[in-house]
Amino acid sequence: MVFTRALSRDGSPIGDAFLPDVLKDLFPLESQTPAYFRPRTYIFHQGTDVEAVYLPVQGSLVLERIDEDGRIAMFGMQKVGSLLAWQDLMGGNVHRNSCQTLTACDLVAIPAGKFESMLHENGALLICLMQQAAAQANSYEEHIFRLSTLDVPDRLYWTLLTLAGAPSGEGKEIEVSTPLMKRDLAAMVGTSPESISRSLRRLEKMKVAEFTARNTFKITLPRRA
Repeated sequence: MVFTRALSRDGSPIGDAFLPDVLKDLFPLESQTPAYFRPRTYIFHQGTDVEAVYLPVQGSLVLERIDEDGRIAMFGMQKVGSLLAWQDLMGGNVHRNSCQTLTACDLVAIPAGKFESMLHENGALLICLMQQAAAQANSYEEHIFRLSTLDVPDRLYWTLLTLAGAPSGEGKEIEVSTPLMKRDLAAMVGTSPESISRSLRRLEKMKVAEFTARNTFKITLPRRA
């Protein structure tokens, strides 16, 4: 097994290769001045040129894509510490998705040219991005599998479970706050808001999940077969 350590700009080690730490070391000025975005604000838009890459340091946001018929899909909540838009920068310099804040967010913005230059110079940054890409690929693969094999109520249940952080505790009921609205859930699950409403009623009838307030839901953790 090979172990790697992140290196600073001058090649000295800075500890374990953790992406936010690597970026903070390589881009100190940008890291000290994160930009504030209000809830429900677009960071960048699908089809526009990539001018910067973004590191969320606080808040919740989602990536979304709209097709030529106006149908929208969301690709799940983006985690704090995950770098956004770098794949688009490397894959043609055009945003394939839009990014919208769900809550108030602070993001570190790194100019595209500056980031790309550093990417060619720093192996630790490249390793961190490969690790993030692998984790995202696994997440998207799991999402595609559930879209392909489950009906809408089951897909909704697993989406809510993911929003809850996939906690442990067989059969336990937990309450979770979320900034997502029904249309957001529909875009994540791959259906319409009307279908989401019907599925929520079905889950409530089954006593496995229910919305107790506009932005709060209860969910019963799955039991082992």
